[in-house]
Amino acid sequence: MCRWFAYIGVEPTLLEDVLIKPKHSIVKQIDVHFLPNLHITYNPDLGRNTISSGEASDTQGPNHFTNVDGFGVGYYTGVAAEFNENHINLPCVYRNTRPPLNDLNLLSLCAHTSTTCVFAHLRAGSSRSATVETNNHPFIFGRYMFMHNGFVGNFSKIKIPLLKKLSIASYENIFGTTDTEHVAALFFTHLGDDWSIEYSMENLKKAMVNTIRDLVTLVQDMNIDVPHSFLNFAVTDSYQLLATRYSSMDEFEPPSLYYSTTAGPTLNRKYPDHPDGEQVQKKTKRGTHEHGKHVIVASEPSTYKAAEWHLVPRNSFVLVEKDLNVDIEQIRFSI
Repeated sequence: MCRWFAYIGVEPTLLEDVLIKPKHSIVKQIDVHFLPNLHITYNPDLGRNTISSGEASDTQGPNHFTNVDGFGVGYYTGVAAEFNENHINLPCVYRNTRPPLNDLNLLSLCAHTSTTCVFAHLRAGSSRSATVETNNHPFIFGRYMFMHNGFVGNFSKIKIPLLKKLSIASYENIFGTTDTEHVAALFFTHLGDDWSIEYSMENLKKAMVNTIRDLVTLVQDMNIDVPHSFLNFAVTDSYQLLATRYSSMDEFEPPSLYYSTTAGPTLNRKYPDHPDGEQVQKKTKRGTHEHGKHVIVASEPSTYKAAEWHLVPRNSFVLVEKDLNVDIEQIRFSI
């Protein structure tokens, strides 16, 4: 599967600190899980839940693909809001298909950019989608960013009926061929076509429930070979964030998803401690308790402290409100 990392908070974070430097930062999440003991997977050979192995190539787990099909990062700087008449905080996005650690432009950008909201995504291509920049997440709809870890079951067979559900505005905002970008268009069709306004969390949640219901229904109605879908989604407008961890069938564990409200200072060089647990002598002037309120939602932990990370229950929402309080709610709907 893919990997993704999201940060939102009042404290600016340096992209290099959260995306590049840690030994298990997202750009290095290719073959090994950092804290596999936190994640329970379903082992079909044993017929029961087991502790995940540390290897991403473990075919019994939901995270077994190597992720080499492109990288994207989207973040907010506030510059668009400052210079444009509408004062809307729009995201800046960088995408490339070369390995991120070989991308000198990305490394330079991350070393000199801080933000209070960032989405980063390491792609494992599916649905025969080409490895091109337009297929890299996150996808942009006005002030909103959207990304996905997982796949829509047999997307090629439900694509035409899915397209018929889209608004014209959402359809015209599709530039690539991935299942994710089409699902994002479906989500924003349900949310509304004005992507310059700030929708409430209730509106975001309702649109996501309708999106997941549509996808599950389309797959079931087609009676196809791959009936299940893994739908770990994330969407933000820079002020609030909604994420899901969802598998459409009970016998399949969805890809891992964690959240943290305390890992920020561990990842931030301005504060004591180190994400890798190294005894680094930092000349910091700020105590950990001084770090601003924040939330991280990520496919994998990226600090050594297991206590900083909480596994999101299967088929659940992660709801981060504007005050940065976190609620975990079960995803409920009927077909």
